[in-house]
Order: sequence, then C-alpha cells, then structure tokens
Amino acid sequence: MAKVLRAAVLFIAGVVIALTASLHQQVSFDVMLVLATLTLIGIATIVEYLANRGTAESWWIAARAIVAFGAAGALLAITDTIGLALVTALWAALTAVITLMRLVRGVQPRRVALPSLLLSIALAVLVIVVAQDPVAVTGFFGAYAILRGVFLGISAFEAAPEVQPPTPNADTVER
Repeated sequence: MAKVLRAAVLFIAGVVIALTASLHQQVSFDVMLVLATLTLIGIATIVEYLANRGTAESWWIAARAIVAFGAAGALLAITDTIGLALVTALWAALTAVITLMRLVRGVQPRRVALPSLLLSIALAVLVIVVAQDPVAVTGFFGAYAILRGVFLGISAFEAAPEVQPPTPNADTVER
C-alpha cells in the first residue's frame, strides 16, 4: 500500500498543479508548489522505505527520499525560474539514475522501472529546454506527476498478491 500512497501523492499533486494554472506566472507560487510536492513525495517515499525495510531495494528507496528532500530544501533558496528548472531537472535526473540502478541490479521489475526512467529523463530534458518559462516548467512537472502517479498506481495493483490462491479443484467448484 506504500506504493499506492506515493502514486496518490503524485497524481493529486499533478491535478493541483493543473487546477492552479492561472497562478503559474508567479514564480514564487510555482516554487512553493513544487517544494510542497517534493516534500510530500519524500514523505510518501519514506513510508515506502519503512514498508520495505531490510529488502534489497530499501536503500534505493531511501536514496529517492533523500533526493526529494534535498531538492525541496534547495527550492527554499530559489527565487527565479531558472533555479526552479535546474533544481527540478537535477531531481528528475537523480531519480532517473536511481531508477536505472534499481533496474540494472534487478530490484525493480522492468515494467515498473522503464516508465519511471523514461518519464524522469523526459522531465529533466524538458525543464532545461523551457527553463525560462515558469508556466512550462511547472506544467511539465505536473504532467510528470500525473503520469508517474498513474503508472505507479497501476504497478502497485498489478504487483499485489492474489487474494485467494487457486485450489486444485477450482474447476469443479466454479461454474
């Protein structure tokens, strides 16, 4: 359920970003919105870490949380669009590196890691390309959050164990 929490945080943050589009001309609003989102992502990732503590992937999850909190902390000192774009791009790039490491080490299934990796790389590149446009930087971050939330939510439910394993005589019981 920890993945569902992170998926919900991402999706809801993306929707909030979309619904506040008229306010994105104010860089300070965008910075605070991305800062709050990264903080919530960090908290949700810590919950995921606690749920997976002691597994091969737990330290990679902790690294993702540290990166999110570090980016949120860096945003406290940011007052311009270029800074917002650079911090967002760095966060996305580090998230991509962590995802790639988890994929290479075999601690995350390819169907989960590949969309995350590609979306993180795309976000890093796109926010650098549009670094002088606060609406575009925040918009791409919001789109990323929605897409990642959806993919993560799907993977969380796909990875869920079956409620009741099939029995040997299941064909005779069900009609």
